[in-house]
Amino acid sequence: MYKTILTCLIILLGLSGCENSNKQTGSQLNEDISNTIDQLVKDNNIPGLNLSIICQQGMQKNYSSGYADVENKINLGADHVLFSGSIGKTYSVAIVMQLIDEGKIKLKDKIIDYFPEVEWLRLLPNIQDITIEMLLQHTSGLPRYVMKPEIWDTIHANPDKIWTYKDRLSVIFNDSPVHEAGKDWSYSDTNYILLGMLIEKLTGNPYYDEVNSRILIPLQLTSTHAAIIRDIEDLPVGYSKLPEMFRMPEIVVVDGKYAFNPQMEWTGGGMASTTPDLARWAKIYYEGQLFSDSLLNKITTPNSNAKMLDDSLAYGMGSFIYKTKFGKALGHTGFVPGFVSIFAYYPDKKIAVALQINCDYAADKLKLIDYLDKILVAIFG
Repeated sequence: MYKTILTCLIILLGLSGCENSNKQTGSQLNEDISNTIDQLVKDNNIPGLNLSIICQQGMQKNYSSGYADVENKINLGADHVLFSGSIGKTYSVAIVMQLIDEGKIKLKDKIIDYFPEVEWLRLLPNIQDITIEMLLQHTSGLPRYVMKPEIWDTIHANPDKIWTYKDRLSVIFNDSPVHEAGKDWSYSDTNYILLGMLIEKLTGNPYYDEVNSRILIPLQLTSTHAAIIRDIEDLPVGYSKLPEMFRMPEIVVVDGKYAFNPQMEWTGGGMASTTPDLARWAKIYYEGQLFSDSLLNKITTPNSNAKMLDDSLAYGMGSFIYKTKFGKALGHTGFVPGFVSIFAYYPDKKIAVALQINCDYAADKLKLIDYLDKILVAIFG
C-alpha cells in the first residue's frame, strides 16, 4: 500500500509529547502509525484515509494512506479537501455560544419567539415548546428532514438546486414529533437548520460570513471552506454504497464535481476542509478558545436525555462524549454521500485528532471512534 507522511506547521523528528511508555524514536513511531492506517485501509476495504494529530505541545503530524482516485491511482494527501459532514454543526454551536456570551440570547429562550413573522414555522411539530438548548442537544423531537425521500428525489431531479430555509423544512410540516419536546433524545439535522436561521436573524449577516469573520479568518483556518458549490478545489473522488433512497451513484465526484449541491446541508454540516485544519478546529473548539468555560462545560457534559446512548457514548451540545481505551474523548462524526469524518479531543492527554475517509461505508465494519483507538494504540501502546 502506497503511503505518505506529510508534516504540517512544524517539521520535527517525532510526535513529541505523544510517545508511548516504551519511548519509541520519532521515526519508529511514524512507521507504526503509518502501518496502522495502511492496515485500516486494507481491512476495511476503503479507498483512502487522511489522519492528523496535534499533541499537547502543539506539534502536528499528518499521515495519508490509499487513493484520492482509485481508478487513476492518484494518492490521497493532506492537501486534499474533504467534506466533514455533521462536524460542521460545531461551527454553528461556537457562534451560538458566542451570541450567548454576548448576551443576545439565552439557552432557555424559545426559538419561535425570534420569528413572530414567519408563519410557516408554526407548521413544525413541537415548535411552540422548543428552546435553543433543545436544538443544541437534539432533544426537540423534530424529525430529520434529510431522511425524507422527497429531499433526495429533488436532489436527483435538480442537483444544482439552491435550498432555502423553507425548502428544507417543508417536508416535515405537520409531521408527528419524534417525542415530546425536551423529554428524549433524537439526532436531527433539522435542529441546526433552525439554529442557522437564528444566527442570521441576530447578526443580520449570512451564516458563512459569520463563520469566516468569527472563526476561519482570525484562527487562520485557511483550508476550511463553506460547502456551497459542487466543484470544490482539491476535492478527491468520493465513493458511495448508500441505499436506493438516496439515489446516489457509486462515484459521487466526477471530474472534480460533486453529485449535488452540498449547500443543501448548510448549518447541519456544510463545511469542507483538509484533515490538518479539521484537527486544528478540534483543538480550538474543545479548549474553549472562542467562548466561555461555562459554556464549554455545557457542550461537553452529557445532557439529561443522552447520558447513555450506548455503553460508551453520550451527547452534550454539538458534541459526543466517548468512553475509549484512552479515557474520555470529545468529538463528532460527519457523513455526506461519499465521505465520512471524525474529529476528537482527548482532554486527559490534550491530544486533538482528525480522520477523514473518501467513502461513506468506512464504518460498516468498524466505528470511526474505533479507528482512532487503533491509531492511538500505535502511539501509546
